[in-house]
Amino acid sequence: MAAPTVIVITDASLKLAADAASLPTASATFSCQVSSAAINATPNLQTVPATFCSPQSQVPAATGYELAVTWLQDWTAAAGGLSGYAFLHDTEEQAFELKLNVDDTEPIATGTLRLVAGAYGGDAGVPLPATATWPILGKPTITTPTAAAADATDTSYAATNEPAAAAAVE
Repeated sequence: MAAPTVIVITDASLKLAADAASLPTASATFSCQVSSAAINATPNLQTVPATFCSPQSQVPAATGYELAVTWLQDWTAAAGGLSGYAFLHDTEEQAFELKLNVDDTEPIATGTLRLVAGAYGGDAGVPLPATATWPILGKPTITTPTAAAADATDTSYAATNEPAAAAAVE
């Protein structure tokens, strides 16, 4: 039996840029202020009306995605930090790159989203969080480890028995 794969976020980064071509050199890179960033999927169903022959039913439609982000308000940082960036670019389309560990080359999530401004202010005497949900346009791209790297470390049943199963089919 394979050991579980565990991901612990300790050094993640979130990059934002006007377009995908600008991501590699994006100056809008945020890590120390962000406390949570997650791409969430939302299933969508379309209702098929009842007919004389069948009851009402539902069929799947394209899944919707969002990037839910929580950060410490950083209005006093240079250029207003992530708070200022989200406020300045509110409602604009932005390319994004989310890495769960900045030292890893994979996995990396990329795509295009629509920014929404976060909070300004809050409760007295405590660090001020901001939370925003940024709709992702289309389906994001999430790279997965290359097959060679995965095969070298995968000890699951499928990885260890796949050649034997393939030979049995032939």
